[in-house]
Amino acid sequence: MSGKPTFSFPYQQEISGTLGKSLRPRLPLQLKTKSGKWVTVSFYVDTGADISMLPRSTSDILGINLKSGNEVIVVGLAGELIRAYLHDLECKIEGLDQFTMKFAISEKESVVPILGREGIFQRFNIRFNNVASQVELDPL
Repeated sequence: MSGKPTFSFPYQQEISGTLGKSLRPRLPLQLKTKSGKWVTVSFYVDTGADISMLPRSTSDILGINLKSGNEVIVVGLAGELIRAYLHDLECKIEGLDQFTMKFAISEKESVVPILGREGIFQRFNIRFNNVASQVELDPL
């Protein structure tokens, strides 16, 4: 696709224990709370993740009962088994209409917000532009 992407988000510089300073693809996604307010969560964009994941505290922030979702076991890095609960959440990217996406909310707080393929890749063409150090999204 030629031309300017519809939406672009700059990579975020972070400290890596292995590489020192590192630029990482992150995307701010707004999630709707039970009270109707929107909270922004910065997700790592992970093309290897089947589903998006959130830490346990997200259920409190959104005002939802963690265990009201369907229980699943997600296999993390190095084969780690993570108990999580599936929830359909209203979300949006600034400037776009809201949509519903499935998220696995972990029982563990140590899980970082991961934006996986399910629910987002069906809505957007996503590119990692390493020259411009940004994630680019075009609505499908």
